[in-house]
Amino acid sequence: MAFISYHPATGTEVTRLNTLSAAELEQRVQQSQLAAQTWRQSSVSDRSALLNRLASLLSANRERLAMCMTREMGKLLNEALAEVDRCALECNYFATQGPAMLPLARSMNTFEPMGSVLLLSSWRFPLWQVFRVLAPTLMAGNAVLLKLAENLPLCAREIESLLTEADAPNGLVFSLLITKPQVASLIIDTRVKALAFSGNREDASRVAALAGQQLKPIVLELDETELHVILDDADLNLAVAAALRSRFRNAGQLGHAARGFMVAPGIADSFVTKLSAQLAEWQPGDPEQLVSTLGPLATQMQRDELHFQVQAALADGAQAVVGCELPAGAGWYYPASLLDWVHPQMTVFRQQLSGPLACVLRAPNVEAIIDMCQGLGPDGTVSIWTRNIAQGEQLARQLPFGTCLINREPCQDKGYRSQSGLMAEGHFSIRAFCHTKTLRVSA
Repeated sequence: MAFISYHPATGTEVTRLNTLSAAELEQRVQQSQLAAQTWRQSSVSDRSALLNRLASLLSANRERLAMCMTREMGKLLNEALAEVDRCALECNYFATQGPAMLPLARSMNTFEPMGSVLLLSSWRFPLWQVFRVLAPTLMAGNAVLLKLAENLPLCAREIESLLTEADAPNGLVFSLLITKPQVASLIIDTRVKALAFSGNREDASRVAALAGQQLKPIVLELDETELHVILDDADLNLAVAAALRSRFRNAGQLGHAARGFMVAPGIADSFVTKLSAQLAEWQPGDPEQLVSTLGPLATQMQRDELHFQVQAALADGAQAVVGCELPAGAGWYYPASLLDWVHPQMTVFRQQLSGPLACVLRAPNVEAIIDMCQGLGPDGTVSIWTRNIAQGEQLARQLPFGTCLINREPCQDKGYRSQSGLMAEGHFSIRAFCHTKTLRVSA
């Protein structure tokens, strides 16, 4: 099997890289184990120094790294540049703040690194979903085995090159081009001590089941339901701006993107008119150009699936307001699209969307909104837009979602969930892959 890198803007193959053989994978796992044993003895100053070097390299190579993401998954160049900058800031943060989060070695209570950690990362944010875990995990004294999505072999190679250039110890971080059966074998390998996973719930359940059989710690970042409820008295400008950010960032390829917009009757026509006018200005363009507002989707299969859902919704009574048609020409582009008169039973609403499509569900009253939301929680998030805070709070208490926000966007403070939770300011927990060690001395 080969990992093939395509350019989503043209649909052409860029390169293909071979899967690691069983012998090559075994060699890397052995090296990772040895590196973890050595790195756990390193000083916090040495760990901070490595993260600072990584931050400097990320900043120094931001254009090249951003272009790699743009050419491999279609991300707009300005979004890719911001992602690189965010990764550099995260490395700097844990280089500076990390030592204070880990008690001194002579303390009676310390947090000891577990060893080699397997990170299974999705394709939506090729660098950020790696570095947000990588920085605190290295700072804690662990080694990392990294498996990116199959459509990102060049990004995986870039990450490994960065670690080499930063003078990371040999074997401390490996990017693995391996198959799903090889991933399964790694999960049950006793030398892999813990896992982090980002992606959909179906894949997460399989990964967690394998990890659970070995009683291995696992932290998850899962796709989840998000919804916007826009009441008659909402600030229309704020609601539309939030809709654009939550549904169309990263070409709508977000695990936490808003699934739909439930709109009260008094504001529905105005909301659709204003949102459609904004979307008409979002024209697909070359993602390498900073002026472009909408890039291609990451894979052809993803675009085909999105269009199939749109066609099924139209056949079932939804109305296309903007877009909703496959464009001619090369590349895996899809126009910024808006479907009106969507019903809760439609697949386009019930399933997670990955693409630049917004769905409007018209609700005749608040009671109908509550009914339409049944069965969507409790793992989801809803944003309620209203000028009447008391009314918004009352509605929130009747909805099934685990998180209810009023005049606030769901995309804020998203991330991995584990027993150790998130650190302050939404950072990944530096103690997620540590054992608590207690020392008691009797005379």
